Parts: sequence; C-alpha cells; structure tokens
Amino acid sequence: MKRLMGVLAISLGLSVLAPAHAAPNGGAGKGAPVTGSQCLECHETEARTHVYHGDCASCHSDGLNHAKAKEPVAVPAGRPESAQCLSCHESDKRRMHFLIAEHNKAGVKCSDCHGLHTPKVKSLNTAMEKAGKTTALCATCHQDVLARFSMNSHHPVKEGAMTCASCHDPHASKQASLGSRTEQCTKCHQAVRGPHVFEHPPAAEDCTICHDPHGTPNKRMLQAAQPVQCLQCHSLPNRRHGQTGSTSTASASIRAEVVAGAVLRDCTSCHAAMHGSSTDQHLRH
Repeated sequence: MKRLMGVLAISLGLSVLAPAHAAPNGGAGKGAPVTGSQCLECHETEARTHVYHGDCASCHSDGLNHAKAKEPVAVPAGRPESAQCLSCHESDKRRMHFLIAEHNKAGVKCSDCHGLHTPKVKSLNTAMEKAGKTTALCATCHQDVLARFSMNSHHPVKEGAMTCASCHDPHASKQASLGSRTEQCTKCHQAVRGPHVFEHPPAAEDCTICHDPHGTPNKRMLQAAQPVQCLQCHSLPNRRHGQTGSTSTASASIRAEVVAGAVLRDCTSCHAAMHGSSTDQHLRH
C-alpha cells in the first residue's frame, strides 16, 4: 500500500509540473489541430488587427505545419503565398491569368503590397497606409519612375490628381508595361483617338514612340525636343521635311535648316495636328 501511495504521489507531482500548453486544443492529443484562439496567444498583434479573413487556419493551415513552411504563411503542402491568396480572391485570379506578369516573375508576393490582417480586403500594406497614396508604395521599388514625375513635363501624379494605378494594373495585363498602351492613353486623351482622314501612324501604334508618360524635360512629354523628336522618323533622304513621297534632293538642305533652327524651331508651328487630321501633311489649316 505504501508503494502504491508513493507512485500516486509522484504521478500527481509530474502532472502539476507539466507545461500548460503541452496538449494543444484544450487538452487534445498530440497532432490535434491548433485553433485560431490558440494562435492569438502568441500573435498578439494579429489579434488586434485580424478582422476580415476568417479563422487563422483559413490561410495558415492548422498550425502544425507552422515550423515546416518555406514561407511565412504556413499553408498545406507548402503552397506559395500568392497562390493561397488567389484560392479565395478569384477576381484577381482572372486578372493574373497572364500569370506571370512582371510582378509575379520578379517574385513579388501579395503581402509585399497588401496587408493581410487589416480590416479591408483591398487595403495596402502598413507603409502604404501611412503614406496615403498608391504611388508611395509603388515608389518603394520604382524609384527611378518617381523621379521622372518631378521633371518639367509630367502627368499630375505628384500633385495627387493621378496614381500609378490610373494607368497600370499592378496585378497583370496583356502588355508588360501598361494595360494597352494607346487604348490606355486615349481613355483620357480622347481627341487623339480620331477617327482621322489622315492618320499619323505612331498615334495609333503606340503613344510612347513620341511621348514618355512619366515625365521628360521637354514640352508635351516628348521623348526628345522638337524638331529632333520628329526627325527621328522624318529624316529620310529625298523627302520634304521627311514626309513620304519623292521630292528633289534640295529637300535635304531644307531639313538641315530645320535642324539648325533657321527655318522653324518647332514642327508643330505648321503641322499642328500631329496625331491626325482631315488635311494631308497634318497642317494647321
């Protein structure tokens, strides 16, 4: 009897000394799922901000794979973080059908731009929220582009009238850079769209042939100052100011005078309708 009482006393002592969290999920056995409330015992910050996305296990599995995950988001079978997000965000999944948009190719994850534990599904990350503008977040990577918005001629991004997302789809698009170059520009610049009796091919092909949409030191956001910009295409031998059609060789000297500024400093002084017009050669009248 004394031996039995001794064994019971030792057993009771061990049970008192055992760690409180040895059996997760309210004393369930080894390998049992870990519930969201247990996660929040350690992840106190998420406990204060976690409002929208349901239980922790919706994204993080049951918690037992936590230490095995290759990425911070512990998901079943090591699923990549962005793939986990897209399992619910189907509308974004369609946009990322051109999967492997430039951001995806570069290894940008959803959480690099979006806060995962914030109240609103579309909320951006903490740095972004503090800045208050989409452009501030984009600039954390695209600093070279941000600098162009301070040039003499630029779209009103730094003034707050536009953001990067006004032209760019950050998730994916058919074009590597824009949603669809000329189509994108003519959403605002409708007068350029036409139709015109006489079209200027670059205006229909790609606005960025002549313009830099982020900003340049030149008027009208031209890639180069006039007449240099125009003469990059309109400078073939035996052309009148580079226009199509055969002319005399004397036109070469006219072109040279234009470059020197002896005749005109600005092609649009005469050829004002450079995007397209009802007058051949895109003349002002």
